[in-house]
Amino acid sequence: MRRFWPRSLGALLSLATLLVVATPFGVSWYLADLRRQVSAQRETAVTRVDPADLQRWAELAGELPAQAAPVVVAYHDIRPHGDDPAATAPGGQEHYVVTPEAFDAQLTALRAAGYQAISSAQYVDYLNGGTVPARSVYLTFDDGTRGLWAYADPILARHRMVAASYLITGQVGTHRPYYLSWAEIARMARSGRWDFQAHTHDLHTRVQTGPNQLGSPLTHRRWDPVTGAAESLATYQARLTADMDAMFAAFAAHDLPRPQLFAYPFSEVGDSATDPEATAFSRDLVAERFAAALTNKSLRPEPNSRRSAAGGQIERTEVYATTGAAELVSAVVERTAVPARATDPFARAWDWRDQRGEPMTDLSSLTAGRFAADSPRRAYGALLAYASADWTDYTANATLRGLRADGGSVTLLVGVGGDAAVSVRVAFGRLALLRDGQVVAEAALTPAATHRVTVTVRDGEIVAQVDGGPALRVVTPTGPRSTGGLALAIDDEGRTHPSVSALGVTAVD
Repeated sequence: MRRFWPRSLGALLSLATLLVVATPFGVSWYLADLRRQVSAQRETAVTRVDPADLQRWAELAGELPAQAAPVVVAYHDIRPHGDDPAATAPGGQEHYVVTPEAFDAQLTALRAAGYQAISSAQYVDYLNGGTVPARSVYLTFDDGTRGLWAYADPILARHRMVAASYLITGQVGTHRPYYLSWAEIARMARSGRWDFQAHTHDLHTRVQTGPNQLGSPLTHRRWDPVTGAAESLATYQARLTADMDAMFAAFAAHDLPRPQLFAYPFSEVGDSATDPEATAFSRDLVAERFAAALTNKSLRPEPNSRRSAAGGQIERTEVYATTGAAELVSAVVERTAVPARATDPFARAWDWRDQRGEPMTDLSSLTAGRFAADSPRRAYGALLAYASADWTDYTANATLRGLRADGGSVTLLVGVGGDAAVSVRVAFGRLALLRDGQVVAEAALTPAATHRVTVTVRDGEIVAQVDGGPALRVVTPTGPRSTGGLALAIDDEGRTHPSVSALGVTAVD
C-alpha cells in the first residue's frame, strides 16, 4: 500500500535537507567574516627591566606628592615594527609606532614610579572640580588603530591599567588591518579596560587651505584652486557641525557612551592670525560639545592642571617609537604638579626651561652672569614650567647681585603662563612692576649692586618689596586661569652681567 506524504511535510524535509547541507558553509562564512572583523590578540613576553632602573624610579616616587593632577600621555599605535606591511598607517608615519616590548617597559616604569592609570570618566571628574586623584596618568591613543586590540590590550591587562582610544569614526573598519573594526571596539569596551573618545568623524586629513598651504579641515577653511577662493564661513560652519553630528551618531549607533573629550587632529588648534573667524568657530564648537580638548603642542605650556582645564585645552606628553621607558618617566615626572615650594631651585638645571621652551643644562647664565654665546644680551629660565601651573599663594625670595649704574636688570616673573602674570623688574636704583609689558607701578631704590627681593603672589594681588622697603601692589585677575609659577630674566648689554645668587619659594597660608 502506497503512502502519500502531505506536501507541507515534503517541503519541510526539503528545507531541513537544505539546512543540513548549507549550515557548514554558513558557519564557515560566519567564522571567516569574524576573523576579518576581529583580529587575533598577540601575547608578548614580559620585557625585562634593569632592577637598578626600577629602584631609581621607586626612589623617585618618594619625592613626588601622593596626589597630583593626572598627566595625560599620548600614543598612536602599538605593534612590532614591520609586523604587517598592510597595517602601515595611511601616509606612513611609522615614527609614531611603539613596539609591544617598549610599551610593556614603559608601563612597568610608570608603575614603579608610583603612577596609576585612570579612565576618561575619572579624568573628566577631575576637570570638573572633583577630587585630585592619587598620582596617575591618563593614557590616550589617537586614531583608533588595530594594534590597540591586537597588542596593547593584553599588555594593559597584564599591568591592570586602563586607557582611552580616540576614534576617527569615519575610518573605523576601513584600511584593514590598520584601523580597528567596530567588532574589536565592542570587545575592548566590554573588557572594562578601554573607553572611547572623539577625534572627528572624517576630518583627520590634510587639505589645501591656501594657494600653497595644507592644513587641517577642522580648523581651516578649504581652498578651491579653481576659483582661487576659500569656502564661505557658512559652508565651513555647516561642514564642521555635520562632521560632529556624524561622529556622535556613530558612537550612538554602536552603543558607545557619548564622548566627553576631544583630541585635535595633528594638534592643530587653529590660527587666529590668518583666519580668526574659523579658529573661533572651531574652538567654540569643541568647547560647547566637550569637557576639554587635548593637543600635543601649544603656544604656551598647558599642562594637566586646573588652569588648563579652565581654558579648555590640555597639552599631552607624546610618545614616539624612539621614546624609552626612562625618558617617558622623566617627562611624566616633569609634568607632575608639585606644591609651591622650592628650597634649592638651582640644584638641578633640568628643572628649568629656556626661552625656547627647551630644558636647560647649565644655569650659569642666571646664577653667574655668563650669558650663552647664542644669547649675549639676555638670559631666561622658567622654573618647573609644567609642574607649577596651578601655583598661587606663594612667596619668592631672591638675592640679586652685579647691578650697575650703566645698565642691566633682573626680572622676577610670577604667575608665568597664566592670565595674571606680573614682571618685577629691578635695575640700579629702580623697581618697576609690569603687566603685559606696561609699567603699572614703580619706585626708586637706594642705588646698590645687591638687593634682596620678595614677591608674594595671591589670587587677585601681587606684592613686591626690595630690601624690606615699601611694598608695591598690583591687582590681578582672579580664578583658575590666573595661576602660574616663576621665571627669571636678566637683560644686559655690558661685559659683566647681573645674576641671581639665591632663590627660594615658600607657600603662603
